[in-house]
Parts: sequence; C-alpha cells; structure tokens
Amino acid sequence: MYKTQEEKQKYIDKLFKDRALFEWEVLHVSSHYDRLEIMEILAQTLVRGKLKYEINFLYLKNYSDFKFTQIVNIIFHEIANEWISFATEVLYYPKKEAVAELQDKARVKFIHAIAKGYYEKYKRQIFEEIADTFIELVSNVKQDKEVAHLIQETLQSDLIKNRQILEMHNFSQLYSRIKAAQNNKNSDITTAKMKVFEIRGKYTNPTIDTDEKQRLHSLLDKADKELSKLKHLGLDKFDPGVKRLKDTMVQSMIGMTHLS
Repeated sequence: MYKTQEEKQKYIDKLFKDRALFEWEVLHVSSHYDRLEIMEILAQTLVRGKLKYEINFLYLKNYSDFKFTQIVNIIFHEIANEWISFATEVLYYPKKEAVAELQDKARVKFIHAIAKGYYEKYKRQIFEEIADTFIELVSNVKQDKEVAHLIQETLQSDLIKNRQILEMHNFSQLYSRIKAAQNNKNSDITTAKMKVFEIRGKYTNPTIDTDEKQRLHSLLDKADKELSKLKHLGLDKFDPGVKRLKDTMVQSMIGMTHLS
C-alpha cells in the first residue's frame, strides 16, 4: 500500500485530521445509514454487554445505579479498537505501535469528537435498547404481585412521567399490557411457524416438478426470514400501550442527557 515508512506516516497523519477519510478507511462508513447501522450494533454491545450493570434493567440492582456517564467513553474505545485492527491488518503495524499512534492528545480529541458526535446523533438507538430491557424485566415477572423493587423504583422515577398519558396508573395495569403484548407476539410466531411448516411440507414432496420446487424454495426462504424477524421484534411492536411506554422512556432519557 505504502512503500516507505514516511509515506505511511503521512497517510496516518492525514487520517487523524480528516474525519470523513477516517470514517471511510477505518470504520467503513460514508453515510447516515452506515452510521445508523453501526450504532444499532453498538447499542446491543453497550446495553447487553459492556455497560449492562449501568444501563440494562435486567442487571441493575437499584434505580440509583442507572447512569449514562460511560457511554461516550465506551464508544471511544470501540472506535480506538477499530483503528488498532486497521493499523495491524491493513498497515501491518505491530499492535504496540498501533496503540502508540493514539497517544497524541490531538488524536485522542479527534476520536473523542467522533464518539461524541455518534452518541449525540444516534443515542435514540441506545435508549430504545435500554427501554426494551425494562419491558423485558416486567415481562419476566411470573405474576403481577411479584413486583421487583427495581420496577417500583423505575415506575416512580423521572423515566416514566405522565402515567395518565400512558393509561397505566399502577404496576398491575403495566403488567397486563406487557403480558398482552407477549401473548400477541407468541400468537404471531405460532402462525408464522405453521406457515413455514406448511410450505416445507409441500417443498419436500418428491412428486412436484422443478418449477414448483423453485417457487416453493423462494416462499420458504421468505417465510423463514419473516419468522426470524418476528422473533427479534420488541414487545412495543405488538401493543400500542407498550409502544407509548417505550416512547415515553426514550424521550425522558433524551431529556436527561440534555440536562446533564
């Protein structure tokens, strides 16, 4: 790629001064949709993994532990790790040297600005994932009398304001809506599974001709994808009340970050 170390160093210097070039070369993004896709993946990584004890309701012990303070730092580290992968795999730098290139304060500031920009523009993706974990926490309750302390704290917090608008005045009503959404989802999954089973039965029939088999193969592939997509949909897609709850939580989180 570059014949001399001097040429390579000039290229690296240019990378850390040109955001569009850095994003394209190191992060492989060039559009809003690329960045959105990255943040959807990062939202999963942050909420379900790296920050699960701070922003995932399935792991929080108390509402007071809930905080956003480390999100930008984790995005920063993810971008820095992408740089290290790029430097070692594309530029053939030893890892130690790749890390050393990040010691410059201006470069740290450069990556931090990218991380902060991603967070500011796409934090909704993270907040939606967080809200999903609260809905999942409630859906995991076996019966409406088993109210976890964390759920009660959250219901009384700034995260869920205007319960009148939500038409859920207590945990029992919230629980009923979420359970209804879960039942709706399960029903839709059962219907989708039956459709897959029916098409597969026709597809495996040895007497059908080639054209019909090809048509059924296409239908089966489509039905499988629809079933997979359905399984991954959040419960907010199956009940308008649950959707209002999620939207309220997301808007509250956006408000909290504006204040902080």
